[in-house]
Amino acid sequence: MIDSSEFRQQTAQRLESLAAQVPALTAFVGLDGFVDEILQVVDKRYDANRYDRVPTITAYARRMAAAAGQSTNIELVNVMTKLGGNGPIMGNALSRFGLNVTYVGSLGWPALHPVFANFAQHADVNSISEPGLTDALEFEDGKLMLGKHYLLKHVTWENLQERYGRDKFARQFQTASLVAFVNLSLIHI
Repeated sequence: MIDSSEFRQQTAQRLESLAAQVPALTAFVGLDGFVDEILQVVDKRYDANRYDRVPTITAYARRMAAAAGQSTNIELVNVMTKLGGNGPIMGNALSRFGLNVTYVGSLGWPALHPVFANFAQHADVNSISEPGLTDALEFEDGKLMLGKHYLLKHVTWENLQERYGRDKFARQFQTASLVAFVNLSLIHI
């Protein structure tokens, strides 16, 4: 049995020896797509620019529990808006690694959502519906992802055929080196 450091070294050498083959590889990836808003929860605001954030999920849970039976206001601050969804993240990473990626999924309809524009510069990106939305509340000890998946109901076989093409789909599926359709539990195709 080889030790883990030797295994890592052998794996790295093997991957490096195959690097020249990467541009010949193709990936067909889909079908989800999300616009992720990375948010911080404000604990105490000092002025228009300065605030303390709620540090942990436990502290946030206590604050939510204290609101039971009454109304409360919880301020969220958008830190960043970015590409999201397992499919786009995977497709984007593969294309940056050098694979020829074709992506089909929910990235904006009828026009591509701006968060996917950079991905579209490195891959053949095709959208058939609006993306899902995620409010990702980030804390020091984890992240709560509040998903708005209802828009993914438009990722259907009918829209796939009409907006991407049945023959094109079959051709990509049959010829790709890798086929990866992820987050299928969120898709009703």
